[in-house]
Amino acid sequence: MAGMSLLRPSVVQGLRIALLNSKAVRHPLQKQLQLQGQVSVRNGHDKKMPIIPSTFEWTRMKDDLHFYLMLGLLPMAALITYVNIFVGPAELSDIPEGYEPKEWEYHRSPIKRWFAKYIYEEPQKEYEKTLYWIHYWSEKKYWNKLDRKVKQLMENRLDYKGWYWVNADKSIVDSQKALKEERNRYFGD
Repeated sequence: MAGMSLLRPSVVQGLRIALLNSKAVRHPLQKQLQLQGQVSVRNGHDKKMPIIPSTFEWTRMKDDLHFYLMLGLLPMAALITYVNIFVGPAELSDIPEGYEPKEWEYHRSPIKRWFAKYIYEEPQKEYEKTLYWIHYWSEKKYWNKLDRKVKQLMENRLDYKGWYWVNADKSIVDSQKALKEERNRYFGD
C-alpha cells in the first residue's frame, strides 16, 4: 500500500510529460517552425557568467562613512559657525581687584575655553605629571646603572652573589610568627 502511494506522483508527472509532448497538443507556431527545420533560439549569448568580486563591503563602508560624516561634521560645522558669528572671540578687559582668573579664561576662542575647562587637564597638573615621570625614569636609570656596576665588580673580583636575597611576603612571616606563638601556648617551650 505504501509503495502504491509513492508511485502515484511519478505516474502523474509521466502522464503530464507524455501529453505535452504529443503532436496533438503542440502549439501551431511550434509545428510551423518544425516543418521549416528551424528551432526557436532563446538565451543565445556565449553562456559565460563572469565572476566578479562582491561590492557589498565597499558599498556598506561608503554608506557608513557618509552617514557618520553627516552625523558628526554637519552639526560640528553648524556649532562652530554659530559660535564664530554670534559669540565671537574674547576681548581683553581689566581684571577686578582680588579676582584671580582661571586657566581657561586666558584662551581667546570660546571653543578653546570650553575644551580647556571641561576636556583638558590643568597645565599645573600636566607639569607635575611630567616632573614625576622624569624623576621616575632618572631613578630607574640610576638603579640600573648601579646594578650593572655591581655585577661588573662581582665578575672582576670573582665574588659570589651575596647581594641577592629572597623576598618574603609580610603576611607569610606574620602567619608563621602567629603559628609559632600558638604552638608555644599549647605545648610550651
